[in-house]
Amino acid sequence: MPTPSSPILTTTSRLYISLLDPTNPRHSTFLFHCWTTPDFTTSCGPSAFKTPADATQFLTTRVQTLYNTSNYTRGIFLLSLRPHPAATLQESVPIGTMSLMQGTPPDGYLCPDLGFVVLPEQSGRGYATEAGRALVAYACEELGVAGVFGFCEMGNARSRRVLEKIGLEFRGEKELRVFGGKRSAVYALSGMERDLRIYGVDD
Repeated sequence: MPTPSSPILTTTSRLYISLLDPTNPRHSTFLFHCWTTPDFTTSCGPSAFKTPADATQFLTTRVQTLYNTSNYTRGIFLLSLRPHPAATLQESVPIGTMSLMQGTPPDGYLCPDLGFVVLPEQSGRGYATEAGRALVAYACEELGVAGVFGFCEMGNARSRRVLEKIGLEFRGEKELRVFGGKRSAVYALSGMERDLRIYGVDD
């Protein structure tokens, strides 16, 4: 399991997926930049961050709380590029974030959903797919979860392609109760019918 002293969740040949550190100004500055790009605001809506200090506050309260309550196995994580195969985490270059978020039934859901944001200048290189596959494998093999969801707007063709390449199956477009009725494309690993019913997908 990752810890503050050993913050890496998992790796690929090109990437690190690791904990975000609220005491690291580099992380706050990067998160502010990443979550205020046009790609992010188009997909996720207006950013809550006005300054890097807002990102620091978010990391300190929201993200650290998620880590603490899940023993560092759920939350929002840093996606970094390894500049060479033997690069250390300190040498890596931040390029995005990935998340495993989970609610509490009946208002939430039994399995985590996967989220991802990659900087526009790093998109189109397969990083989200590579990291997503690694994080799904980590969730299923290391955390023992029964499945993983993915959600995005129907018109977000790029995110839908990534979810499909990761191995999630399209389950339809639904107005999801847990998101206040917001209409979304629903993706899930096979064998997740119980969780799909919680979301109202099979209503």
